Amino acid sequence: MSDLEWKSDCRLFTGFSPCRHRRSCAGCPHFDPVEERILVIQLDALGDVLRTTAMLPAIRLTWRNAHVTWLTRREAAPLLANNPLVDRILVLGEDTTAVLGALEFDVALCPEKSIPAGALMRAARAADKRGFVIDDAGSISPITEAAHELYRLGLDNEAKFFGNTKSAQHLAAESVGLPCKNDRYVVVMDNAERRQAQEDRRIAGVGDDEILVGWNTGCGPRYPYKRLEVQDQVTLMAKAWARIPRRDRVRFALMGGGAEDQSRNARIAAELATRRIPVTEMPCGRGLRRGIASVAACDMVVSGDTLGLHLAIALRKPVVAWFTITCHQEIDLYGRGIKVLADVPCRPCWLQSCSLDRKCFKHLPWGDLADSVAEMADTLLRDGSWTGERLVGDFPRADRVSPPLGVSPGPVIQLP
Repeated sequence: MSDLEWKSDCRLFTGFSPCRHRRSCAGCPHFDPVEERILVIQLDALGDVLRTTAMLPAIRLTWRNAHVTWLTRREAAPLLANNPLVDRILVLGEDTTAVLGALEFDVALCPEKSIPAGALMRAARAADKRGFVIDDAGSISPITEAAHELYRLGLDNEAKFFGNTKSAQHLAAESVGLPCKNDRYVVVMDNAERRQAQEDRRIAGVGDDEILVGWNTGCGPRYPYKRLEVQDQVTLMAKAWARIPRRDRVRFALMGGGAEDQSRNARIAAELATRRIPVTEMPCGRGLRRGIASVAACDMVVSGDTLGLHLAIALRKPVVAWFTITCHQEIDLYGRGIKVLADVPCRPCWLQSCSLDRKCFKHLPWGDLADSVAEMADTLLRDGSWTGERLVGDFPRADRVSPPLGVSPGPVIQLP
């Protein structure tokens, strides 16, 4: 076959190896000609990368014959694996600038407000740029009028904490001029991961007519107030267990991310064992794709506002989610969950530390939280499904006060 016979304008063509159809380009019935080339820049954080996948259906609807390239950090790339709506994943590294200089796109989308993402957006070669970029002084700036609402929310805590009612993925889509039709996150499991999920259920001793309740006990190191202390986790689980009517058909599963989570879960499991509460420990520290399988094994998930919660949402699991420092309004449970707010007048605040004795993660409505878990588990046993969405806690509170002084997020610059 001559070079002229290769279909380099096909969405599946890479020039490196045969496409997934493993056949000659000549006469291929799967030929999918590219009309637009789209670049998506979303680097941080893992939960934000996952939420941004909700834009992919709108991208495909807007540019029906597009080739989509996603630029992200190495640790986030596994979240995009197997995704049929992403044609190429670029991992941020030493050669990123050279690659961006060589590629040309019709449209570049950057909903992330960070200096690295904005710098990459500025370097990208695209006729149409949308979202955020950095200026000559290194400040983050909106490129188009559509990005101004998300930009303003980042600079106005009153508007972000109490005025905004849109989800984070809704705001991100609007910032790059895309329609938001309540599209879900896009995570695609392969057959091996599905089999692993079934094996996790078998190891946990959960039958087809029983319920496995996943407890995501960890969180990333940047916002420690999203995580509950070990004894509070144990007390909460014991309260929920005592309130489940058919406890003989329910098992708990402890989940987390890294080695620290594995150690903490072992302590929690030991405490629960003394109370004769059946629990299994899911493996930690084996990568994002193994974590996805663990979440898939569960019938419902209890979590703070962390990646574990977003994975559960992506896999359409009903969830009970507690919120301490973060904005619950920005999280869309897609009609399958209960949000429980910390009982403090200074939330949300997005602080990494604070000076108050009354810490938000120590003052959740424990009884309501346990009731929510028990209700969801019992409904799943009875009906086989759980639908609905509600809020537990007053918002905005009549006695709300300004957040205390503490360590705020600030710009985090991570370079390869």
